[in-house]
Amino acid sequence: MYKETLERFKTYLPELTDFVPDRDNWDYVYLREKLATLSGRKYHGKKNHVNAFFKEYPDYVYEPITPANAQECIEFGQKWCERRAETDSSINCEYCAIKQALINMEVLGIKGGLIRINGQVEAFSFGEQINKETAVVHVEKANPDIRGLYTVINMLFAQNVFPDVTYLNREEDMGKEGLRTAKESYHPEFMVEKYNIIVK
Repeated sequence: MYKETLERFKTYLPELTDFVPDRDNWDYVYLREKLATLSGRKYHGKKNHVNAFFKEYPDYVYEPITPANAQECIEFGQKWCERRAETDSSINCEYCAIKQALINMEVLGIKGGLIRINGQVEAFSFGEQINKETAVVHVEKANPDIRGLYTVINMLFAQNVFPDVTYLNREEDMGKEGLRTAKESYHPEFMVEKYNIIVK
């Protein structure tokens, strides 16, 4: 349940006495322009990673995800998930979601971008626009062995995929410490708070 609905629940359902913040499922919402430019002192570290990537891989290629190259993203996503399958039992479900989303991207209204290095897909990200002001980033995957690649795909997505929106919602961190640290490091504009209801 979202924070905005709390008062309505308290008014019409007084028997629901406790509303517990579900911090692991709060959404991180950012100004798209800030992610696209990484300008300012608080993004200095991110910009260093980006510059290191550009210096090391000057011939990288960014391109939109289309039905013609979606299968390459699916194959990269499978490899990415296989590397983590031994330590995360939910990873197979994540791969299935990525695969189905990309197979049905046109029907679902999904848009995204990928990065090639030496012709191979090494990163991709995709999402959908949910209203005039906001798009949601559903998936972001990159080769963790390539310095700065996660930061670069994040930046290029913000620059190219939904250039007219104000906000990018990069969803929740699911209580995973590493993911929380990464999402907080981009300095969200605000969080979409969610709550669980404890019934008497």
